[in-house]
Amino acid sequence: MKTSRMHRLLKSITLLRSGRLFDADTLATELRVSRRTLFRDLRLLEDVGVPCRFEHRDKTYSISGSMFLPALHLSLEEALALLLVTRKFLSPQVHPMYQQAVGAALKIESVLPGLVLQHCGNWLSGLSLRWPPSSSVDAVSGLFQTIQRALADQTRIEARYDSVYDGGEIDVVLDPLRLVFMPRGWYLLAHSHLHGEVRTFKVDRMVEVRATDEHFEPDPSFSERAYFGKAWSMIPEGRIYHVKLRFCSDVATTIKDVRWHETQVTQRLEDGGLLFEVDVDGLGEITAWILSYGEQVEVIEPSELRQRIRERAEKVVELANADHDGRVS
Repeated sequence: MKTSRMHRLLKSITLLRSGRLFDADTLATELRVSRRTLFRDLRLLEDVGVPCRFEHRDKTYSISGSMFLPALHLSLEEALALLLVTRKFLSPQVHPMYQQAVGAALKIESVLPGLVLQHCGNWLSGLSLRWPPSSSVDAVSGLFQTIQRALADQTRIEARYDSVYDGGEIDVVLDPLRLVFMPRGWYLLAHSHLHGEVRTFKVDRMVEVRATDEHFEPDPSFSERAYFGKAWSMIPEGRIYHVKLRFCSDVATTIKDVRWHETQVTQRLEDGGLLFEVDVDGLGEITAWILSYGEQVEVIEPSELRQRIRERAEKVVELANADHDGRVS
């Protein structure tokens, strides 16, 4: 469901709970849609359990008094916080059960007082949220529920996985330990019987997932925090490096304002620049991050990282100087 339609449905609930009388034409005008679109929206509300009622005598619509939830005694601040989540943070881009979440959100909103909905709507109208690019969740919604069930029941799953590391599709038996939303998509942390260790699997690269009835006992010492350790993002490499960077004044404030890593220490310099230090497991991920700042950052240490940046920069220059057929000009 598109975000714009969800917002329109939420506005429909607000209007129908406001105490005003709306016939089809008036309601369609308020929502700025055609009568045909309005009737589709009303049917959808019925489908997700929001009981819209049509009064034949005066041909008006309202939310039925036969509620499916008890009264929610929320303060105005609690209602505002809840609607901030359901209206702004509920996104089809990252939520693998988005349709079910929309239905739940509509049901909750339908039992809130109309004046509360209207007040919160005014507060929220000036807020928006732009999610960073990530993999589509459409392809993983069915897999996600299978994995969730296995996590809850502590049962093994069998999966066919398109592995970048192994160079193609592999068949694995997994003991699922945690589903994690990380940059760019959903990942499963699981003990792989093929590899004999806990590994990270990107859910949208799972070609097939099959549930089994075979139970397992998860390692009680497993810790998501310990697993990722001091990785810059999500791939620890087994060696800790002390990284020292110098950012120019143009980006110093931007860098300082963000908590990039739990170990980072920053120091503002007299020329407006920023000294940035961090203890990180592995250099692969942080190398890509540093390169994204181009000439605005200098690597002071370690020497291995300086060499990596130099080699990558030389490759970038080589590609920039190449003709379209790959020859260097």
